[in-house]
Amino acid sequence: MDLLRDLDHVDPKFKGGALSVGVFDGVHLGHQKVLARTAERARALGAAPVVFTFHPHPMEILRPAVAPPLIETFGQKLELMRRLGIQAVVWPEHVERILSMSPEDFLRRIVVGALDARVLVEGRDFRFGARRAGHADQLVSLAAAHGLEAEVVDDVVVDGERVSSTRIRSLLAEGRVADAARCLGRPYAYLGTVVEGHHRGQPLGYPTVNLSAPRFLIPAEGVYAGWAEVHGRRYGAAVSVGRAPTFHAHEPVTVEAFLLDFEGELYGDQVTVEFVELLRPQEAFPNAEALKRQMADDCDRVREILASE
Repeated sequence: MDLLRDLDHVDPKFKGGALSVGVFDGVHLGHQKVLARTAERARALGAAPVVFTFHPHPMEILRPAVAPPLIETFGQKLELMRRLGIQAVVWPEHVERILSMSPEDFLRRIVVGALDARVLVEGRDFRFGARRAGHADQLVSLAAAHGLEAEVVDDVVVDGERVSSTRIRSLLAEGRVADAARCLGRPYAYLGTVVEGHHRGQPLGYPTVNLSAPRFLIPAEGVYAGWAEVHGRRYGAAVSVGRAPTFHAHEPVTVEAFLLDFEGELYGDQVTVEFVELLRPQEAFPNAEALKRQMADDCDRVREILASE
């Protein structure tokens, strides 16, 4: 898959096809439906399916104080798009200038002028142009005026509610990682770098990896069953999100994972933790032995849950 930065010099092989524009925050089931349809329309045209997206999130540029935390890295987003058949991703330079364009200017200068798209595929809640002034119905009429087709894809509904990035963030904030996974079409994956911790797990027989991932969304405090991917291999994991209440820690919320059947040091390495199911809330134990017994129970439950997947 090609990554395009310069809108003034787009390879002709990526013009004249099907295009989808959006942040695609999380590449959830709704996004996947749009992207799969984009690839389908492009095949029918004998052209390339192309996505125009932003990174970081536009709110990081326009209103950084209220920008949402990440559901995925840019690399994770690109890989998900590639799997859905997208052949090129436009990641534009001069984002501020593009975000300031009116809906009409964006369509005329970017969609038609730079990318010469023949078909534009978007979701029902699509917004575009400065201050998100453009909407899906307006897109259809504007596109027709420029001689291209705009197809609006219906929402994906899970449990009677529309799938959205906002809903997924809310579910994760409540610890409902299994429900979030059903909206994402996969477990929520937290990608972090292994950093030095307090080594509290080592003397208990449960050494953990402590993960740092600035700007990544952290699920609700609790203990979870999950998977950890290390150097291309997957291990079952008991994942703790919290502040170590047994040790009376007054620290920021951290993510740490005990990897089942793993031995070795990982400091400085990247580890991806997938959250599968919430086991229990965080709690303080009367002593280290009580905590150790609970950790043993947690690991047994993790094995049971992962074996049933």
